[in-house]
Amino acid sequence: MTKHLLTRAACLMMIFIVIVAANPAFPTFARGSSGLPRTIRIGLTRTFANLDNISIGNTHIHAGYDNGGNFSHVTTLQSANGFTARVTGGVVVLYSGGQRVFSFTDASPGRGAQITCANGGTVRLGNYSYRGTIEFRPSGGRVSAINVLCPEEYLLGVLPVEMYASFHINALKAQAIASRTFMVYRMNEGGHTNHGFDLCDTTHCQSYRGAGREHENTTRAVNETRGLMMFYDNEIILAVYFASCGGVTDYSQNVWVTAKPYLRAVRSIVEHNPPQWVHTFTMAQLTTAVNAAGGNIGTATGMSISEVSALGRVQELTVYGTSGQWRVSGEAIRNFFAPAGNALMSRNFHIAGAGSAAAAPVVTVTDGRQVVSGDLATFNIANTAPGQTIYVYDGRTLRRIEPTVPQTQTVFGSSVTLAGSGWGHGVGMSQRGAAGMALLGYTYREILLHYYTNVEIR
Repeated sequence: MTKHLLTRAACLMMIFIVIVAANPAFPTFARGSSGLPRTIRIGLTRTFANLDNISIGNTHIHAGYDNGGNFSHVTTLQSANGFTARVTGGVVVLYSGGQRVFSFTDASPGRGAQITCANGGTVRLGNYSYRGTIEFRPSGGRVSAINVLCPEEYLLGVLPVEMYASFHINALKAQAIASRTFMVYRMNEGGHTNHGFDLCDTTHCQSYRGAGREHENTTRAVNETRGLMMFYDNEIILAVYFASCGGVTDYSQNVWVTAKPYLRAVRSIVEHNPPQWVHTFTMAQLTTAVNAAGGNIGTATGMSISEVSALGRVQELTVYGTSGQWRVSGEAIRNFFAPAGNALMSRNFHIAGAGSAAAAPVVTVTDGRQVVSGDLATFNIANTAPGQTIYVYDGRTLRRIEPTVPQTQTVFGSSVTLAGSGWGHGVGMSQRGAAGMALLGYTYREILLHYYTNVEIR
C-alpha cells in the first residue's frame, strides 16, 4: 500500500510536509560606548595587496596621516582624472595624469599615509568603494591598502557577502550578531598584527567587499542589532558559521583541535534549500588522491566509511589498495578528493554504491504517535522538487525525514559513489538552517541559542 504525506497547504490540524528551498577575554583595546573598538583596520588583501600602483577613482580627496587612530588632515587635492598611489623611493606618492601631486614623506608604519573622500562619501579604489579612511603602506617598492573605519560600518560590507540579503530579517540579524562576535574574537587573536591591520577581507577572517555590496536588508540587520555579541562564561565566543549542514552540525574538536563548550553538534530544526550532491570516483581517481596526500597503497580497490560522529557526519575514510591502506580523517576528508576531480562540499554524506546512482534512502516518519518506515520512493510526496529537503510537522514540532545510513560502509569495485547534503565545515551556525528557522517564525535569539550552546547574547 502506498504511504501518503500531506503538504503544508492541506491543513494545519494534520501532519504535513514542509519543503524548503583560542579563547581570549573581551578585548583590551580602546572601545567605544557599545563595547566595540572605535575603529578597525581591514587589510584589503584580496585585491589591493603588494601592487605596483592603486587607482583612486575620487576626484576630490583629503590627504593626511594616522594620528593615534584619527585622521590628521594635511592637504586637499583635486583632479578630474582621479589619482594613483604608488611607492617611489620607499615613500607613498600620489600621482595624477602621470604628474606627482603629493608625497607622504613623513609616513611610516607608525604614521600611515591616509586619504579620505573630501565630500564625506566613500573612497573608490579600482572597482570597489569603501567607507572611512584608506591607508597606503609601502613594502619592497610596492603598495598595499588598508581600510580604517568603525566596526559597525565594516559589518555593513560583510553581511551581504556572507549571507544572502534576500533571507528573512531574523536570519540576517542572527548573522549580524555572529559576524560581530567573530570580528572581535579574531581581533583578540591578533593574527594580522604583524601585517599592520586587525582583519583581512577574505574568508580567513570574514569576506568583506566594502560599501559597494551594501543592501538595505543587511544594513537593517546590522543597525537593529547594534553592539550585540555572544558570550560564554563572560568571554567572547568563536562564533563560526557556514553555509549548510544538511541536517546536523558537528563538534568543534571534530574539525579543529580545540573543543569549545558552546560549539556542540546539534540537529538543524529545518534547512532552507540545503545543497544535495553526488560524486562518483573511479579507483584510478582514488589512487591519484592517495598519492597526492602522500600515501602509497598501490592501486586503489575500494573504500569504506570507517568512523562517523555521534550525529552521523563522516569522521574517517579508509581507502584500500593492492599494497596497503590509507586513512584520512576530520575536515581533511573534504579536500582529499580534490585531486580526484571534486572536493566534497561537506562531511555529511554516505556511500551510495559501487558506481551506481545515489540509492533512495530509507526514511522514518513519526507524528509522535506512530512510526512509519520505508524507502523514500514508496511515499507519495506532493509538490516536491528535485533536491529539496522534506520535513514532517505535527502541529507543534518540525521533524526532518532522516535517511537511515549505516554507521560504517565498505565498497569494492571499479568506482564508488558518494551522496551528500550541505556545504561547509559544519561547526556553529548553519546559515541555511538560520534561514529556515526564521521562515518558521523563530527569532534571531532563538536561532543563535539553537546553534551556539549555552551562550549569552548582550
